[in-house]
Amino acid sequence: MRILLLIITGLALIAPATALAQTPPFTLFPVIGGAHYTDDFGDGRAGGSHEGNDLLAPCGTPTVAVVPGTVTLDWGDRSGWMVTLKGKSSWYRYIHMDGRDGPRSALAKGLKDGSRVKAGQIISYVGDTGDASGGPCHLHFELHRGANVSSPYAYLQTATIMQLDPADPVSANAVTPQVSLTITGVVAWTATVAGEGRLIIRPTGVSSSDGTKLSHAGTIALRASPSLFPAASVGRSVTVTTTAVGLTTALQDIVPLSWTAATVT
Repeated sequence: MRILLLIITGLALIAPATALAQTPPFTLFPVIGGAHYTDDFGDGRAGGSHEGNDLLAPCGTPTVAVVPGTVTLDWGDRSGWMVTLKGKSSWYRYIHMDGRDGPRSALAKGLKDGSRVKAGQIISYVGDTGDASGGPCHLHFELHRGANVSSPYAYLQTATIMQLDPADPVSANAVTPQVSLTITGVVAWTATVAGEGRLIIRPTGVSSSDGTKLSHAGTIALRASPSLFPAASVGRSVTVTTTAVGLTTALQDIVPLSWTAATVT
């Protein structure tokens, strides 16, 4: 029985990561620097089921357009300040925007109703207006396709997180930094699946190139070229560096097979 359990565990680690079955409606995370959130779409609320995901971040944190399109600003008793972003094939609601200075703090400087924006451009600021007043600051983020509202959660998991341009932090500029990991530990297992290598590490230390806080539990499963395996024999202590990529929440959580090993020494 113990052998069977080990085999099942191994298969779970080497199975290809589940991919979204269709082209994602957006690939940028709406809050600069990321946010804490859960899969709360459809949860019960006083006014009905929850039609988005709540992304918790400090009041005043900039949000960005997840697609190119046009923006409009509205007010509602429940929503507070709300920015609607209309893209080519989908549209989005940014709800509970910052209201400390009225509409001037809800919509980014220089924007007005009907303004066209680029993907990644700062459009608004996280707040606690509407029925979020008195609670934690957050962005209620909705994804709409025509008349249908959809859960954005799976796309948020894989969306690239942007940062303020360090050379111009008070402007509307945002950048997508490339981040890599350095992992020290002991090789637990290597395998090749459909021509793609899998490298399993029991970590003793993990750090990111930009100081991003990371979370992981137990072993770390990486994609890896089989050409790295001679330096990664089972039981050997190694240092692994990963390919630099734009950060996502899945990468921050070191989801199995979300990172790719670049070097092993």
